[in-house]
Amino acid sequence: MNVAAEAQQPWLPPEGTIWHVEAGTHFDVVRTGRTLGAAALALLGDSSGAVICDPWSRIYYFLTEPSSTTGWKVRETTACGAATYVVVPPLNSKEVDLHWVVRPPADRPFTPTEQLRQALQTAVDEQYGPRPEHSR
Repeated sequence: MNVAAEAQQPWLPPEGTIWHVEAGTHFDVVRTGRTLGAAALALLGDSSGAVICDPWSRIYYFLTEPSSTTGWKVRETTACGAATYVVVPPLNSKEVDLHWVVRPPADRPFTPTEQLRQALQTAVDEQYGPRPEHSR
């Protein structure tokens, strides 16, 4: 992948730094536990856009288009839009630190929101069982 093309994203910090970036402006984020995030990634395959991993809290952050998560309802996940800040690592981050599970692809830095919703819903249903229809 072309690092120069990746670096064109205005929300990517330079090497050796992290930035707190407000969601809702450059992207929205869907936050989930690492186990569900890994299962969703497996389901998404090459459809996944950028994903950040916080190894200390065991949280995955899936980046989606700005304002795309309005009305988000998938249990065990949280949609983060405007007024939420996300810690964004540099492209050269290491796995022991805040890092990219999926580096931002130049051609599609964001995961399509509906595909992400379906993948996470499938992962949640597989791990916890589906909820009865009346409680969705």
